[in-house]
Amino acid sequence: MSPAGPREPFFKQLLTVPNLLSLSRIPLGGLFWSALATGPSSAVYPFAVLAAAAATDVLDGYLARRKHGANPPGAGAWLDPICDKLFVGAVIGALYVQRHVPLGLLALILTREILQLPMGLVYRVIPTLRSWLRYDFRASGLGKAATVAQFLAVSALILDERFEHRFAYPMAILAFALGLIALADYIRRAIAMGRRRIHTEERKA
Repeated sequence: MSPAGPREPFFKQLLTVPNLLSLSRIPLGGLFWSALATGPSSAVYPFAVLAAAAATDVLDGYLARRKHGANPPGAGAWLDPICDKLFVGAVIGALYVQRHVPLGLLALILTREILQLPMGLVYRVIPTLRSWLRYDFRASGLGKAATVAQFLAVSALILDERFEHRFAYPMAILAFALGLIALADYIRRAIAMGRRRIHTEERKA
């Protein structure tokens, strides 16, 4: 019998309740497009999709920690934040295409993701970085706070279109600030993990 945990087949790792909850945010992103198309007078539909996505985000982490403790192993460590970003990207795309929200406002909300993409590419193409740094995919408290701020900014965009986004801008600025802080924390954790690994290897040498 093969040992459980990270050595399980990839698809078997995915077929857990927490991971399926994370994956459900991908079709919810498509559903948001349809819900937003109902028009400003039917805000209840896009809000229902946002609420469903938020519920899956809370439940997947709760169930994973309940089963595995503070550091759940396997695919869930990286799947949850990726599904978060895919859902947020779908929501932002719908707001731009259907509501014509200014790109500058949307960029504030997506600052963390906009900066993470080139950083991730640099990490993948430079072997020295991969051999030293150890990126921690698990969402931190700051990362979750940034995601909540993004949800609040999106909620304001759904509601205050007739008010020229006067309520959405403060929420977008909050998402921008928390996103930068969360990104700095991800970098700090990667450096700390790399230093611990080097220190452990030196002690074994």
